[in-house]
Amino acid sequence: MAGKNKLTFLGKNKIKCPVCLEHFQKEELLTGGGRMIAGPLTDELRREYEPSKKYGEVFPLVYSVMVCPHCFYAAYPQDFPNVPESSLDNIKNDHILRANTMKKLIPDLNFENNRRLQEGVASYHLASMCYELLPKDFSPTFKMAMSVLRAAWLSTNLHKKYPGENWDYMREIYYHKANFLYSLVLEKEVSGAESLGGVTNFGPCSDKNFGYDGVLYLSGLLEYKFGGQGDRQRRLASLQSARQSISRIVGLGKSSKSKPSDILEMARDLHKSIGSLLKELEDGE
Repeated sequence: MAGKNKLTFLGKNKIKCPVCLEHFQKEELLTGGGRMIAGPLTDELRREYEPSKKYGEVFPLVYSVMVCPHCFYAAYPQDFPNVPESSLDNIKNDHILRANTMKKLIPDLNFENNRRLQEGVASYHLASMCYELLPKDFSPTFKMAMSVLRAAWLSTNLHKKYPGENWDYMREIYYHKANFLYSLVLEKEVSGAESLGGVTNFGPCSDKNFGYDGVLYLSGLLEYKFGGQGDRQRRLASLQSARQSISRIVGLGKSSKSKPSDILEMARDLHKSIGSLLKELEDGE
């Protein structure tokens, strides 16, 4: 974005894609000078930002994922250059699938220009496709979960701007997938199938790391909001499991550096809400 009131700049050093070996420049967000005015934290642990008179709207999440504009390989910066040999061929061979999938969703997609909300959604969709092909030491299930949740958030912003373009439909798809994946993260962590030990930032937003408590909270919240409604007994079992996860956050009920008061209060409210819904479902038998 050129001009005096620019929000972003292109990184000076070109990045070599480890998959197709092409070079590209990454767009970076400038953060000073009143560009980012922090707003409220939503119940989904998303930090919202107020538009400024000088710079307008800013969505920091749009810039978090590195995407090769040539083969559409996408990953978070710490993982991007480190594709293992065991995954390289699969990621290479899937480049046409990635390109076709994104072009159907966003026909004018272009990662060589300044990113819009559309490229933000696409970056997370592409990341979820690529992490599915990476081994367990990358904690791929967690990174897929966080990616599709962020895609849901940006789809919400797109729906507000372009209500006739079916972004609300995409938002629901992403939320339901996030619900499934956050539950799967906990299952795999408990069974030992996939560790979270290598994850340094659990997000889910770019401004704050809520750690493992954030994973527990979101798995419960997403089940409460987006859990399947068809099978009543399965719904009861899923909600009971979600409530147990939230109980692990509430614990002794004291905030600390590792358990900030904002997530603790949200967890308490969610624990009560799930309890009320369980009672309603059980009384309806």
